[in-house]
Amino acid sequence: MFCDGVRENLRRKKAATYLLCKNISADMEAEAKSIAPWQDRTAHARQSINHDTQLLGDDIEMNISHGVRYGRYLETGTPPHDIHLKYKKAFMWNGLPHPIKKNPIHHPGTKAYPAIVPAAEYGKKQLNMAIKKLWEE
Repeated sequence: MFCDGVRENLRRKKAATYLLCKNISADMEAEAKSIAPWQDRTAHARQSINHDTQLLGDDIEMNISHGVRYGRYLETGTPPHDIHLKYKKAFMWNGLPHPIKKNPIHHPGTKAYPAIVPAAEYGKKQLNMAIKKLWEE
């Protein structure tokens, strides 16, 4: 009798914790999209930021990630590196007055534009406060 009430209370708290995590991961996605510091060209990188929450037995797993293959380079930047020609005879891009035949070209690297890590930190703070409040009741 008494144990049934305790079990029911724990079951409800676990369900509430899962829903709380699901809401916070959605908040983290919205936060990442709103604070993303890069300049959009196509908006694919910003639009493809996504979240997921899964219940794995007694564990709850929350994920937030980029959906584009270059997302990790947006987050961490790139070190200086060389770019090699594969199939063409020269490099050419808009704004360049003439093709460059030198192979390889040294790229100075790119700056990091983190959005996922700051959003995850934001979600971590939110989650800590919400879990304490839920389980102290």
